[in-house]
Amino acid sequence: MIRAAAVALSMVMFACGTLPRKSVPTAETATKLTNSDTPTTLIDSSLTHRRDTTPPTDYPADAHTVWHYVEGLKAYRLHDDSSAARHHFERALTIDSMYAPAAYHTAAMLMMDDTDEAERYSLRAYRTDTTDSWFTAQLGRLQILQEDYAEGIRLFNEMVRLKGNDPENHRILAMLYNENEQPFSAIIVLDSAERRFGIHEAISPLKRQLLVATAQYDQALEQNEELIAADPYNIDNYIIAAELYAHAKKDSLALVNYDRALALDSTSINALGSLNEFYGMRGDHPNYLRTMVPLFASREVDLERKIKIFKRLTNNIDYYQKFYGQLNQLAITVAVTHPDDLDAMELYTTHLIATGDLDRALEIYKSHVNDSVPEPQVFNTILDIESFKERADSVEYYTRLAMKRFPDRPEFMLRKGSYYLINEQYKQAERAFRDALRRIDSDSLRGATLTMIGDAQYQDKRPRAAFRTYEKALQLLPNDAGLLNNYAYFLSEEGRELERALEMSKRAITISTNNSTYLDTYAWILYKLGRYDEAKRYMRQAVTLDPTQSEVLMCHYGDILYALGENFMAQIYWEKARDGGYDKTEIESRLQKLKKK
Repeated sequence: MIRAAAVALSMVMFACGTLPRKSVPTAETATKLTNSDTPTTLIDSSLTHRRDTTPPTDYPADAHTVWHYVEGLKAYRLHDDSSAARHHFERALTIDSMYAPAAYHTAAMLMMDDTDEAERYSLRAYRTDTTDSWFTAQLGRLQILQEDYAEGIRLFNEMVRLKGNDPENHRILAMLYNENEQPFSAIIVLDSAERRFGIHEAISPLKRQLLVATAQYDQALEQNEELIAADPYNIDNYIIAAELYAHAKKDSLALVNYDRALALDSTSINALGSLNEFYGMRGDHPNYLRTMVPLFASREVDLERKIKIFKRLTNNIDYYQKFYGQLNQLAITVAVTHPDDLDAMELYTTHLIATGDLDRALEIYKSHVNDSVPEPQVFNTILDIESFKERADSVEYYTRLAMKRFPDRPEFMLRKGSYYLINEQYKQAERAFRDALRRIDSDSLRGATLTMIGDAQYQDKRPRAAFRTYEKALQLLPNDAGLLNNYAYFLSEEGRELERALEMSKRAITISTNNSTYLDTYAWILYKLGRYDEAKRYMRQAVTLDPTQSEVLMCHYGDILYALGENFMAQIYWEKARDGGYDKTEIESRLQKLKKK
């Protein structure tokens, strides 16, 4: 099927003979329309809009039908009064039920609002004279709107017979055949039209499309060459020729036609896009990326599309590294083409960050902190980078600046607190979290913030304060796996409420399955309770799932194995823990116990 064929068909009413706004068909004895190609104007536009609903008393009785018809046309065509027009047309049809012009124009008024009713009136007009091209065309257009393509085909076959000198009728008939899944019949119609009209802008491109759709590529190429000969300055014909040659694996001829297209217009997005796709399909990545540059430099291509393409290209780290230079050019091109767009800046700076140029990315972001319309993401990224670089003073400064620009958003204080927590500055972290807490009105975020406060307090060796904070958090987030896990683990470390800790940990691993950290907590509490076999089973699962081979998990597994008397394996995991960064003194103490046995 030709793309958008149905849409094109639904619009044929605007392209195949709808009467001009201020014209009507010639009346023959005032009872039926003629086949005149150029309807005669019946209405003088200087006439005033009559509000009368009945003819003047001196008007002949046998002309009342015509009077109502003309008044209806005046109301509709000159004064855009469809209500008055409908009234007069209905009065005309009441006087003479076979008065086709009134039925025809009633259908025309209803066509876009009520196709069923329009069809009824159009059929009424058509049945008065099935050889009338105006009536036939209107009914055919209504069948298209109703998606009755079989009946549309019948009617437009009639139109071809009645008005075969109009190429538009051939075009519509061909599209109807195609929409009715009869593409070869459509091609036959267009062949016939070309024999009559020669190469024609309304017929020949459609025939080429149908030849391609039916995989008749050689014939499509022949058709295209005829189109080029008829219009050698039409760039689209060269693009299509290139695509057809590419499909036939005749790459040299495809490239010749791309060159011809670009010689006509070197900035053509259609030509550049098609050439770019050609190189992409051939796996010619250097040329693919080279031809991508002018597309990225064009404002005719949506920025959203550019970002999507760039993300796809940079998803593969190996590809990113291999073609870094060209991908870097694309990123720069986007930034230069869209200098004031935040999304373009995001693409470029994300690229810089990915390639390790944090300082340049930071420079760009900092240049936007004083924008008249501030963006939170600018500050978020600055804080991310400054936190990564462990610049406490800068984190403090930009947090204050962000809070000044966005006083109602607590996220910046939370970021500040997280930075201090990671860097083991626990009191500063708690202070920042409490500042954020005063600005939070969401229970879920309050619960999360209280959890982080509890983490900071415990790490600051204030377990009682931490546990009180965790209890407050649990009231808001009773099913938060992270909170349940941390609280349970810290209880086990203090040797307090182990059964309750086990219950909380069990809920955590149920809520978040296959989480190595949560499984480690559950296994560790089982170990604390002396349930070593169970502890081993869960710890083995945790170690298997942990991609980082955490030194804490290694040490815990060693402790469990030692408790089970599996000394050799215990030694292996303790040594893994030591090599991974676990406190050497503690590991050596454990290894000494093995030597004494």
